[in-house]
Amino acid sequence: MTPTIQYIILLSVLLAAGLAIFRGPVRSDYRGFGRLRTRTGFLEWALALAIFAFPYLFNPPCWALVWSCPASTPTWGRVVGLLLIAGGGLLSFGSMGWLGLKRSTGLQVNVVFDRGPYRWTRNPQVLFGMGMILGVVCLWPSVYALGWLAATLALFHTMVLMEEEHLTRVHGDAYRDYCRRVPRYLGKAGTP
Repeated sequence: MTPTIQYIILLSVLLAAGLAIFRGPVRSDYRGFGRLRTRTGFLEWALALAIFAFPYLFNPPCWALVWSCPASTPTWGRVVGLLLIAGGGLLSFGSMGWLGLKRSTGLQVNVVFDRGPYRWTRNPQVLFGMGMILGVVCLWPSVYALGWLAATLALFHTMVLMEEEHLTRVHGDAYRDYCRRVPRYLGKAGTP
């Protein structure tokens, strides 16, 4: 089996698993328990780890040590990639810290949180996490990297839609008002 076929199969499995997790246990927990149960939270974390580990399939073996691994882009691409990875990581995990672990993992959803980075975007963790992924794509551009980027966008967006469905059900007009004031990612705000 060629590496391209292996890649397509593994990317398909990652997408199918992610969609099954978000449309299955995540949606079920939100509807049945009003929050994510611990095991469903672990499923989401395992999926996130699988997404972020996926580049091991197509990048050079030293890619995780980006400061020592030769990039396949010119110097400007390397600088942009490193800035996106560093900034995205700092802002994504910083947003998670700002929100708190229980809220970040869907275990506590008792209030619409609209402070800190959540004043400018409803999903800073996703937005800046995608920045990290875009940084890797800038360092080692390829069809494989673009496939990973597209699959991750699809999975993260599905996660966001499940969260919005739940938060609208729990908070009603307060969440709808938040959505009218703050964009989902970037740009113009709108309803969920």
